[in-house]
Amino acid sequence: MRKVLLTAALFAPVLLQQAAAQDRQISGRVTDRASGQGLPGVTVLVKGTTIGVSTNADGTYTISAPSSATTLTFSSIGFVSLERPIGTASTVDVGLSTDSKVLNEVVVTAVGIERQEKSLAYAVDVINNKSLTQGKETNPIASLQGKVAGANISSSSGGVNSSKRIVLRGNRSFQGENQPVFVVDGIIINNSNIQPSTGTINQVDTGNRVGDINPEDIETMTILKGPSAAALYGSVAANGAIIITTKSGKNAAELGKKAQISYSSSFVAETPLKLPDFQNEYGSGFDNEFYPEENTNWGPRFDGSEVQYGFTLPDGSKNIQRYEAKPNNVRDFFNTGTTFLNTLSLQGGNAKTNYYLSFSDAVQKGIVPDDKFRRNNLKLTAATTVAEKLTASTSIAYNHNFTDVTFQGSGIIDDLYNVSRGINTPDYKDINSPFGSKEGFFSGYYYNPYQSINDDRFESKLDRIIGNVTLNYAPVEWFNLTYRVGSDYSYDRRNGRNAIKVGTTAYTRPTDDPGRYNETRIFLQDFTTDLLGTFRKNVTPDLSVQLILGGNVRASEQNTLSTTANALVLPNFFNLANRSGEAATDTEIFRRRLIGAYGDLTVTFRDYLTLTATGRNDWSSTLPKNSRSYFYPSVGLAFVFTDAIPVLKDNNTLTYGKIRASYAKVGNDATPYYLQNTFPVAAGFPFGGQTGFTVSNRAANDQLKLEQITSFEAGIELGLLNDRVNGQVTYYTTTSTDLISSLAVPPSTGFTSAILNIGEVYNNGLETTLRITPVKLDNGFRWDIGANFTIQDSEVKKLFGNARELAAGAGNPVPTFIIGEPSPVLKGTAFLRDPAGNIVVRPTVASNGDILGYDPVADPVQRILGRVSPKYLWGGNTTFSYKGLRATVVVDAKVGASIYSGTKSTLAFTGSSAETAEYNREAFVYPNSVVENVDGNGNVTYSPNTNVTSDGGFGLWYSRLSNPIAEFNIISADFLKLREASITYDLPQGLLQNTFLGRASVGFSGRNLLLFVPKENKFIDPEASIFGTGNSQGREFGTIPTTRSYGVNLSVTF
Repeated sequence: MRKVLLTAALFAPVLLQQAAAQDRQISGRVTDRASGQGLPGVTVLVKGTTIGVSTNADGTYTISAPSSATTLTFSSIGFVSLERPIGTASTVDVGLSTDSKVLNEVVVTAVGIERQEKSLAYAVDVINNKSLTQGKETNPIASLQGKVAGANISSSSGGVNSSKRIVLRGNRSFQGENQPVFVVDGIIINNSNIQPSTGTINQVDTGNRVGDINPEDIETMTILKGPSAAALYGSVAANGAIIITTKSGKNAAELGKKAQISYSSSFVAETPLKLPDFQNEYGSGFDNEFYPEENTNWGPRFDGSEVQYGFTLPDGSKNIQRYEAKPNNVRDFFNTGTTFLNTLSLQGGNAKTNYYLSFSDAVQKGIVPDDKFRRNNLKLTAATTVAEKLTASTSIAYNHNFTDVTFQGSGIIDDLYNVSRGINTPDYKDINSPFGSKEGFFSGYYYNPYQSINDDRFESKLDRIIGNVTLNYAPVEWFNLTYRVGSDYSYDRRNGRNAIKVGTTAYTRPTDDPGRYNETRIFLQDFTTDLLGTFRKNVTPDLSVQLILGGNVRASEQNTLSTTANALVLPNFFNLANRSGEAATDTEIFRRRLIGAYGDLTVTFRDYLTLTATGRNDWSSTLPKNSRSYFYPSVGLAFVFTDAIPVLKDNNTLTYGKIRASYAKVGNDATPYYLQNTFPVAAGFPFGGQTGFTVSNRAANDQLKLEQITSFEAGIELGLLNDRVNGQVTYYTTTSTDLISSLAVPPSTGFTSAILNIGEVYNNGLETTLRITPVKLDNGFRWDIGANFTIQDSEVKKLFGNARELAAGAGNPVPTFIIGEPSPVLKGTAFLRDPAGNIVVRPTVASNGDILGYDPVADPVQRILGRVSPKYLWGGNTTFSYKGLRATVVVDAKVGASIYSGTKSTLAFTGSSAETAEYNREAFVYPNSVVENVDGNGNVTYSPNTNVTSDGGFGLWYSRLSNPIAEFNIISADFLKLREASITYDLPQGLLQNTFLGRASVGFSGRNLLLFVPKENKFIDPEASIFGTGNSQGREFGTIPTTRSYGVNLSVTF
């Protein structure tokens, strides 16, 4: 025993020395050079060995390196790999730089196919989570504003859960869908905006269904703008596609730990962005005389005297006030709206399985008192390796929405704008007070706005599930088979109520309303299944081929049941049984099925020349049997010339260069039940009091053809100065033929309209995108600039038969399709003008023959008043980052469109707009006007007008201008907005080392902070339209004002 111990003692130093020489510990931290934040999941390898570790959540690592080791390598997706000599150091800290090429290398395209971006023959925009969420907007579509070239995005209002409309590269269809299809994790989802009523009365914005998705759950949004990009999705993607990829779990190696908990919270406050310019000189009355019950403001000038508003109540009470302006009586009506969004998520996994689970709660209170919205989201994404060659993944999202709002249109906003300028609206918030009640409110023609808020409400409770399961089997290296099945199911329970408004005193003068109550149930379901096989083969070292063959089935159903009690018996009891007479019930069922088979062939030569060809055949249930099968192809070519030309390789000046071109032809099928006549309920048919059905006034067409869209685009992409400057330019053309629309027909046919293939529209445009990094310092400071600019135009080429124009509805003005003009334009009554464009005035003659003055008159022929869609779109952004600090600003602009302002017309009627007081309510010489001179031979000449108008009050501004001449209410829809501003600070890891936090950040954000419009627009934010997401754009009436918002946010990981 002693010998053993002695031997051990003698050799111990040697053994210890050898052990030390064989292995040593090296520690350090890997950070993002731009932000200074620790990077988790970075692979750290001892060069020349298989020894490696991954960094922890804070970027730290410890690795055992053999004595022979000389270098460590650091690599992570999205960053430039780095090698660092070890020397004798025991600590090695490094900073990794973002690799823009890697970040943009792979994108998700149609039917979930991942492709290298340099192989694409069409333009694609990818918006990541950071860009989507920096402004803390709850609707993902709104988060794209100003960030995507060629995307025209607008909002329906500033109300809670307002819907958003997005059109890529212009309108293609007259009455069909013009918005792109939305795809979430490979499944096409519903993005409808089903309105409870039409026209401008009792309008409600129910939100579009993409707004059900929590932006915090989105990893990326990929925008495929043209038919070439989205052709594999079939006719549903004739207007492009937006592919939403939600977050998936990261495994332990990527996270640096088994699981990670994240929590984010944001609070946003909002106020009206733009209200009309009101006059504050004149009050209630008419013809310059005061009337106590008058809602209009054509009375005498404010003088501070005491007057009585409204009638004397039965108990003798009088509403006595000083006759003076209340300048903020509209602004003070609105509340400060709030949005509180909280998201909690858990992710983790191992080498075989990963998962992501999240729950979010969004609570929104609107600027209109008592309007509210709440959205809950529960999301689960998981993936696992079932067997060596079989993987499975699933994504399930549950959403619950609750909406409680008042009506727009001829509802609350109309009531508000009809409050006299001398009335302080918030003083009448108590509708049970003597002068706030239905009987005591001052106006003889409009209700107290707070009464409308209480009496007229709409509620919706929506439950929705979007889910899919994907199986991927790869039996051999060159082939894999993918099967995906998914469904989008929603059930919306709605009720709308209008309380009984019947006066109980002789002083109540607004029109009595017997009240009504409605219950509506809407069931929506989209079912999608895909099966596709992918073959990959390197034919030679220089040539590779990929072939995808697949099939798709999509079935959709909408089932609506609506019942209305049109005359209530008991006040404030909203039940279908509380009615006088029979309830009106309507049931609608829409079903459609689309079956498709498709193929995609990609041939790549030496990784710089890529040819792509696709073909798809669809069978649609909404088309006649003889034409329901249709085939459409696409072909594209991408050439990366910087990889092909030897002298351009490894060039620091021209880093990257690609030219591309593509051609595609796609179809757009019809709306269900255009092939057969439908039979609605006919009132009093066949006998009074009996229920009967009669053929619809719209004639069906069993020979209908699908709309066909042919597209071509070509572009160039360049990267300069080591990718410090990146840009691309794309030119595109789109021709849409056989457009489906409803056309008026003579009543002698037994119908009033017929469904026909009647038109052709041509679209073309130029899109440019630029990204610049003018400053990038070694200390982590970085300045990035981005911009996009789009010129887009359209022209109606052909209509049915000899027709030259087609009105899309009714009204003055009305969106109209006219051959040779943009699609569409606003057409309506216009000022009569001379050949030089001056406004012609004619004498207004009294009944006794006296000339009262010279006023503008309407042209007997209706004219084009402006284009509906903008011609120019521009977006810009700039970001400053230094270590953990990041500041971003986004601006965008639209130029070239016009809008009919119902608000301007209303304020001309009430005498509330500032322009009605510009001439002190006196007659004046109308600007830029001329008079007609007719000689004895009937020849007409024009001379400058020096005569004053017949009136300076209601008779001019409304009776002779706003009401008969629609052009008077046309204003420019141009605007420039400071769309987003945000600043975020990531707390240094040193502050978090001894805490339970892995990461933490705080930030401030704002949206729609500034709005610049032409001088003529003194009324509205032209981006909003009460007509929602449909095609009837270019008009606004009674829209809840859009909002300016400010917020604070917090994000932590554990």
